[in-house]
Amino acid sequence: MRQDWRFFGSSAAASAALVMVLAGCREQPTSPPAMTPDASTFAAARRPAKPPAEQLSFIDYLDGYDTARWLKADGWTNGSPFDNAWLADHITFAGGLMSIRLDDQRALGEPYSSGNYQSVGFHGYGCYEASFRPVPVPGTVTSFFTFAGPYDNGGNGSHNEIDIEFLGNHFLAGNTEVQFNFYANDDAYASRNEHLHPLGFDAAAAFHRYGFRWTSAGIAWYVDGVPVYQVADSPEHPTPKAAESLQKIMMNLWPVDATAAAWAGTFVYPGQPLEASYQWVRFVRGEDCTLDVAPQEPPPPSGDPGVLHVSGVALQLAARNTQAVARVTVVDGTGQPAAGTTVTGTWSGSITTGDALRETGTDGVATFYSARSRTIASVTFCVTGVTRAGSTYDATKNLATCGTVSP
Repeated sequence: MRQDWRFFGSSAAASAALVMVLAGCREQPTSPPAMTPDASTFAAARRPAKPPAEQLSFIDYLDGYDTARWLKADGWTNGSPFDNAWLADHITFAGGLMSIRLDDQRALGEPYSSGNYQSVGFHGYGCYEASFRPVPVPGTVTSFFTFAGPYDNGGNGSHNEIDIEFLGNHFLAGNTEVQFNFYANDDAYASRNEHLHPLGFDAAAAFHRYGFRWTSAGIAWYVDGVPVYQVADSPEHPTPKAAESLQKIMMNLWPVDATAAAWAGTFVYPGQPLEASYQWVRFVRGEDCTLDVAPQEPPPPSGDPGVLHVSGVALQLAARNTQAVARVTVVDGTGQPAAGTTVTGTWSGSITTGDALRETGTDGVATFYSARSRTIASVTFCVTGVTRAGSTYDATKNLATCGTVSP
């Protein structure tokens, strides 16, 4: 499924705005040139819309792709200083963890590929927290944050954001620094609210809890349930207001290009994929929420390892938009990748022929390639069968059976 970023590439100003959609470049110690979109870009981007519904409390143990709550970015880029394409298959679930993979797969004109995971719905005042392990490589950014903007319109269409970010050049010996930041109705990304907080431990060595409490009075950031930094709302430094805009929850991992090296370090690919791992994420609705107590451990997997289902069908266009690529992820009842599984499927839409049978690898993913066409409007791939010796296929448990992509 392709996310609709309609102003991508439409103008130089829109491209500049796009650079700042996800946490990153706007938080460099010195603002880079040509990064501020003009007012007309955002004025044109906003459309009258009914305010979104505010989501309720939840906890997700990230043992599978819940398409009712989350969306994987797929088949688009942000442009500089993001040095990567976003591909859905770079987010995987196995062993009770969600992994975001950054590798040297070239796609969409970018030298690297990675993943971005974001909520479908919008959230307001409350407590936000995730347990994760960031990547300690210079030139990378590992994040957990909330965001709203012209095309993630949480109410007023303006840019609002609250960040927790790990910069790859701040993993000091035994004392990682984490960056906190926020924006309130700041389409120009002009405010400078960054704060680097020393943790006193190596954040890449183990999972820790990172979160924040967002209220009408301000924002407080937490580490392992302990408040470590807070800002109060004031006329001089206003914090986001839920009455003006709700926000989506987002997690991603990405490499910076040379324009952001002073902020996050110079990225040199180490020769093998990098992975940020997330154990769980939760939202507790309401200004009276607390983060002092960790959530209960997830229940042990209760599924049958002999029963298979499809946990995701991700499509993207390749070969200059003349071919579709479908990646089907198959897992067993405990959420483990189902390697050595034969998957069959059919193509429809602008292209009706292509691979019809493939086998999953060790990651549980089977990759299908369509035939090529010079005229693509929309291409769909649907799984028709899953077989593996000694296992059964329960299609009723599928989190997805079909996927569609369009230019």
